[in-house]
Amino acid sequence: MNFVTWFDIIVIALVVILGIKGIINGLVKEVFGLIGLIGGVIIASRNAQSVGDLISSNIYQLNDSSSFFFGFLVTLILFWFVCLIAGNIFSKMLSLSGLGFLDRILGFFIGSAKIFLVFAIFCAIISNISVLSQKIEPYFENSKVYPVLLASGKFIMNIDLNRTKQDAIDKFDNEPMSVDSNETNSTKEDR
Repeated sequence: MNFVTWFDIIVIALVVILGIKGIINGLVKEVFGLIGLIGGVIIASRNAQSVGDLISSNIYQLNDSSSFFFGFLVTLILFWFVCLIAGNIFSKMLSLSGLGFLDRILGFFIGSAKIFLVFAIFCAIISNISVLSQKIEPYFENSKVYPVLLASGKFIMNIDLNRTKQDAIDKFDNEPMSVDSNETNSTKEDR
C-alpha cells in the first residue's frame, strides 16, 4: 500500500472514530462544544485586551502582549466551559424526554462533520502555502479523499461573512409581508 492510500484510510478512520465520540456525547453536547469554541474565539478576540487588563490590575501584573494572550485564553476557556455546562444541562433534559436516541445518532453526524471540516481547512491552508503545496502535492495525486477535503476547505475559507450577512438582510428587507385575512385575524369591528 502506498502513502496516499494510507492517508485516505487514516482520514476516514479519524472521521469515523470522532463520529463515534459524537455518538457518546450526543448532538446537543457536540453543538454546544462547537458553539463554545467558535463563539469563544469570537468573544475572546473582541474582549481579550479588557480581560487581560483586568487580570493585570487585579491578579498578576502582565506586559501588554502577555495581557492580551492571557485575556484571550481566559475568555475562551470561560466561554467554552459555560457552553459545555449548558450542553450537559440540555443533554440531560433531552435524554429525560425520551429523545436521547435521536440525540446520539445526530451526534455522530455532527462529530464526523466537525473533524472533516478541520481536515478540510487544514488541507486548504497547506495548499495556499506554495512551498508546502509543491512538496506534498505529488503524494496526493492518486488520493480519493484529498481533492474532496481541498475543495471543501477552499469553499469554507472563501466564504465572505459580511457579504452573506448583507445578502440575508437584503432578502429579509425585500420580502413582502404576507397578511392572512381569514376570520380569526379580524376583529368584530372589521366584519
